[in-house]
Amino acid sequence: MSHSITIRCDICGATHSSSAADSVGALREVIVQMSWSRARWDGRVIDMCGGCGAREMTPSAPGRRCGSCEGGELFDVLGHDRIGHRLANALLRAGIDNLELLSGFSARQLRDLDGIGAVSARHALNRLHSAPNERRP
Repeated sequence: MSHSITIRCDICGATHSSSAADSVGALREVIVQMSWSRARWDGRVIDMCGGCGAREMTPSAPGRRCGSCEGGELFDVLGHDRIGHRLANALLRAGIDNLELLSGFSARQLRDLDGIGAVSARHALNRLHSAPNERRP
């Protein structure tokens, strides 16, 4: 009987599957060679694909917004940091261009969108429901 093991990036939702690996541990060893990693994020250990790992390791200039930032309410609420920008851009690609539309989504529905993983979905909902004076710029 054949089975497949899939690991999903908790930031962007990218997946890697293998039918050759006989355990999750064996698959993790293989994907480390492909630049996947595990990281601590908000007190949890998450899986991160090579692309997200490279973006997280890139230093950002203090006080400077990302060049891909279009501004607007999504960017302002989700945050002017790497995860906020990636999340806002993924939402815009999915046609979610305002907070009213975003507020109608559950975490599961957000994870089903291309480019959004569990950490990003939780980040979006936490930022959306936080009080305005608790949001970081």
